[in-house]
Amino acid sequence: MKIPEQGGDERRFFERLDNPVTLTRRIGERDIRFVVEPASSGYFYPCSVDDVCRVLGAISTFVRSLDFVVFRHPTQKQRLMQPVWGRFVSWYDFRQQNGVAVIIESQRLAPIRWPLSLGVESRAELERLREDGHRVERTRRGYDIHPTEETMRNTVLYRTLLHEIGHHVDFDRSDLATWWGKNSRVKEDYAHRFAEMAMVALRTGAKAPFPPMLDFDAMSVEGLDPAWFVLQPPVR
Repeated sequence: MKIPEQGGDERRFFERLDNPVTLTRRIGERDIRFVVEPASSGYFYPCSVDDVCRVLGAISTFVRSLDFVVFRHPTQKQRLMQPVWGRFVSWYDFRQQNGVAVIIESQRLAPIRWPLSLGVESRAELERLREDGHRVERTRRGYDIHPTEETMRNTVLYRTLLHEIGHHVDFDRSDLATWWGKNSRVKEDYAHRFAEMAMVALRTGAKAPFPPMLDFDAMSVEGLDPAWFVLQPPVR
């Protein structure tokens, strides 16, 4: 199955955003554009823009060619057909500007159900989810993964973000023919290794993990709604 594109709109589905807020942050020696699409009620981004900036700042030598970090709220159909924590896009089009992007997708705090029959990669991913702190329950029909806000943050900030940066590094160091000639397994293996090594380095340097960076006043000034990043923001 393929997610349908809108007639007359040449942008890919993950490039079509509804009323996004745009910010520019300095990471190392590079200005990176952050694009944040509002999240609907019941959905949230498991990490904040400041969280991402802190992690990227700690590995700034690897993001010297990154142009965008996009916080994207997928439609229900997109979520059903292609559920992901995030994605890497080697050519992203936003308001007539193009570049390399890492995308973080909004999530819902609900059990995630996987079938009993899993391939090698899926079994490895299930173990990674356990390591992120998610409670995994085996049932007669499959596996129920029970996330929390904290465990989702672990998955998205300390693994998915680093994984997608791994794809970026792999792409940046390859010529186009080599990049497109690699199969998905080779690309995924590289990104997994990069994420694991990067997180070891962050832990060793006491740069991660760290408490959530949620300055609600600063968010509001920048046009960001705190409710996009936590399910129950404080009453103001």
